[in-house]
Amino acid sequence: ATARAVGYRVPCPMRVPEGLIETGMSGPTSCTLHIIGPGGVGGCGKSWRGWVVGSSTTFDEHLILTASPKPLRNYAKVVNGPAWYPKARVKPLAWVTINGWRMRAVFVPQATNDGSSFSHHVVLIWTVGEHTYGVGFHDVTNIRETVLRDEKLARSIKLVAP
Repeated sequence: ATARAVGYRVPCPMRVPEGLIETGMSGPTSCTLHIIGPGGVGGCGKSWRGWVVGSSTTFDEHLILTASPKPLRNYAKVVNGPAWYPKARVKPLAWVTINGWRMRAVFVPQATNDGSSFSHHVVLIWTVGEHTYGVGFHDVTNIRETVLRDEKLARSIKLVAP
């Protein structure tokens, strides 16, 4: 349904952590975040139209997914979306190749990504065709373990067409 709503392929993890549920409401608005869904609908900021957003949790993990309506080279723009600002920065960690996709692992410091749902997450970012994708867990242990958790999830991702 999300792919049909945005008109392009969206990331769909085929294996997710046990107990994963959607986050629900985000902030003081009536913006509802599902595990994955089209951005800019309902009470969510209209500037997010065309984007894919997702937020979910387990008892000890927080997972964020996104897809941009166009290819992006600036990783900070991927994790901040339309809320990006010029001082936003991420910390590049490593390159990984999963499912034939060359992905950049980055850490998203809260200090330079104020308001981003990806703050304090380790995120894998890659571009396929005309869209850039990001997926990552909140860093609750250490960056190395979070990268491994991201890689495990990424191995199960399929890009689902409309």
